[in-house]
Formats: sequence, C-alpha cells, structure tokens
Amino acid sequence: MKKSVIILTLLILFNANCYAEGQAGLGQFINFIQLLFICFWIFTFTIIGGTIVKFILQKNKLLIKNQTLKAFFISFLITILAMLFFDAFSFS
Repeated sequence: MKKSVIILTLLILFNANCYAEGQAGLGQFINFIQLLFICFWIFTFTIIGGTIVKFILQKNKLLIKNQTLKAFFISFLITILAMLFFDAFSFS
C-alpha cells in the first residue's frame, strides 16, 4: 500500500506545471488530464510488456513460481524506468 501511494505521489509531482495567477483551475485540469494519460500509457505498456515477458518465460519452459505476477511486475518496472529515461512525464 505504501509503495502505491509513493508511486502516485511521484507521478503527481513529475506532472506539476506552473501557470499564471489566474489560471490555477486550468492548470489543475490539465495536470489531471496529463496524469490520466500517464496512467493509461503505464497500464498499456505494462500489459503489452507483461504479455511478451510471459510468452518468453513460457517459450523457454522456465518453471518459476507466480510466473504471471513476476512477468507483469518486471514489465511494470521496465515501463516506469523507460518513461523516466525518455522523459515521458513532461509533455511540454
């Protein structure tokens, strides 16, 4: 539970934009939309990558306990690292 709160907090902090004095409401709306897009891309890439990693593990006939969970966790970590590396959190 603590890890997911930390991840969501970091997503919001990476997504913070500064606007002029009268545009606070617009800035909050745009930040919320950007956060939704980031969550969508993380979810999409995790599903695609998890499917690929699971297929690779099954093709190599590796007997790993909780294979599906570990495949999607590995995919999630790769997705987060790739988004940090390619600076996908800033849309400017």
